[in-house]
Amino acid sequence: MFSANQTDENIRKDTTINAENTGSFVWNMCTWDLRHAMNITSEQTPYGIDEFVRAGLTKTPSTTLPHTVPMVEASPIRFECTYHSTLRLPGNPPMGTVDIVIGKVVGIHISEKVLTNGMVDLSKALPIARCGYYEYAVVRETFEMKPPEGSMAYGLEGNAAKNVEEHRLRSSQQEQPEEAVSKGVETVTIL
Repeated sequence: MFSANQTDENIRKDTTINAENTGSFVWNMCTWDLRHAMNITSEQTPYGIDEFVRAGLTKTPSTTLPHTVPMVEASPIRFECTYHSTLRLPGNPPMGTVDIVIGKVVGIHISEKVLTNGMVDLSKALPIARCGYYEYAVVRETFEMKPPEGSMAYGLEGNAAKNVEEHRLRSSQQEQPEEAVSKGVETVTIL
């Protein structure tokens, strides 16, 4: 998902319009090195102005979407998304209305430069985040904190093969009680 402020004339950003019209959009991780270009793309310009050109960014085409969408080549992590919906949050004029665009990720591109032992290393990527007002944060350090064992821990370790195995195990556990009841055996399964 991404959010985009409307203009003071309640005109939606090009990115929002394009996602709704084409059914496709991309999300590019903004990093410390891309912060100035990102700031340039936040400028309100007339529809059709190429923000890539204004910000000095190089495009790379999406590869899985039915409609080709340009991605930021320098971004180390990029998601290709199919459009799902737009949620419009009204605000206080002139600049308060925000469009939140939601999509389904159908393609992921991760540069090997930001991987450590096969996992994304945010200390290498240095993503930035808007905090409010004119303030931003840059992620230079992370720490690990596992949730208590149980359903909330499922899928958070970032291992796709382990997730598939866990899903199969859970699916078979859910099927076993029905099979056992049909054979006249009482079974209690605690998930």
